[in-house]
Amino acid sequence: MALKIKIGDQETEVEEDVQTNEPVPITLDIRKTVDGNLMIFDHPEIDISILPASQKIVVFPKERISEKVYDMQDRFFKFLFEKGVIKQNSIQGGSVYGSMEASYPASDEVNMVPMLILVIERFIKQEKKFVEYDEEIEEEFERRLTEPDKDESTALGDVSQSSQKGSIRPGYIYSPYGISAIYRYEE
Repeated sequence: MALKIKIGDQETEVEEDVQTNEPVPITLDIRKTVDGNLMIFDHPEIDISILPASQKIVVFPKERISEKVYDMQDRFFKFLFEKGVIKQNSIQGGSVYGSMEASYPASDEVNMVPMLILVIERFIKQEKKFVEYDEEIEEEFERRLTEPDKDESTALGDVSQSSQKGSIRPGYIYSPYGISAIYRYEE
């Protein structure tokens, strides 16, 4: 199959054999439920479920719901949409707290479940470098807190004592929040 690509004034023809019958090796931790759903557990922050009966993909957070998990779910569905395997207008919050779901189209030409598994595996491989980088940052942050360098710490007793330190002076604030002088009524 030949693809024609046009960028600016230049047109290029690319020959690509799309119809290969060779199996593509995929290594994912996939489990099949009793009712035929597929659950993928390879991502460190989210669990992915493919529901063939209702033609949906549902993503659940593994542990805690945070902005980080939401961003990963958002990136996941953007990736699937860019690959053309889901309907963009079907992306929504799921019925379980913190989950997101989307529908995928039915196709007579392509078996969608293996296609989804292939695309999900590519997303997990792509996302792996970001997750590893994030873990390195967290480990470095923890190391700097528990084992600081000499120029980032002081020995016990090296900081001189004084009667007044910081921005809150003892005895200066006479009321809660220190704003009683603002609301003074004069007659």
